[in-house]
Amino acid sequence: MVTGFVLAGGKSSRMGRDKALLPVGDQRLIERVIQRLRPSVERLVVIGSVHNAPQLHDLPADAILMDLKPDHGPLMGIYTGLMHTETLLNLFVPCDMPWIKWRLVELLLSSCRGEVEAVASLHPLEEVQPFPLICHVKACRTIGALLDRGERSLQSLLRQQRTQLLRIEEPDLWRSFMNINTLADYAKLTDEASLASRP
Repeated sequence: MVTGFVLAGGKSSRMGRDKALLPVGDQRLIERVIQRLRPSVERLVVIGSVHNAPQLHDLPADAILMDLKPDHGPLMGIYTGLMHTETLLNLFVPCDMPWIKWRLVELLLSSCRGEVEAVASLHPLEEVQPFPLICHVKACRTIGALLDRGERSLQSLLRQQRTQLLRIEEPDLWRSFMNINTLADYAKLTDEASLASRP
């Protein structure tokens, strides 16, 4: 059993507006991510911030949480999720990864065993891909210690001894890593959605 967490608490500084709420066809961007994950997770939770929580409450999620401390980056979002999870294994995906494939998640899940606390990906051409990220609930203590030391970067978790980087060799999975960071990225996504909706 896996809990899926969609991280939506970022400032979207490169986009200039809240990415989670960007319209894509008849959906918002975050709804496309939820749609990808919903059939395969035990529970689907959105983690937002004090800045956008009111706009997230109508999403098809089992719960809407806010970062325990605002403006502390994705590491705080992951910590918030692990503090509220009801499952051992947990999937974290940002709200701007609309092409994620469950096959990639399955590969990461299969590597989160034994002493491993977190699993991310290693792209053969583009190196480390922090998301999607699998965390065992026991990673909560490790992340809490990082935050107590003032760490906010996700890289601090990826450097931990009990974090594994799984090399992803299947080219058809590499698109899963693509984010919507800029207006050009957003334009490509909306064009694709428009083409897909045509009869």
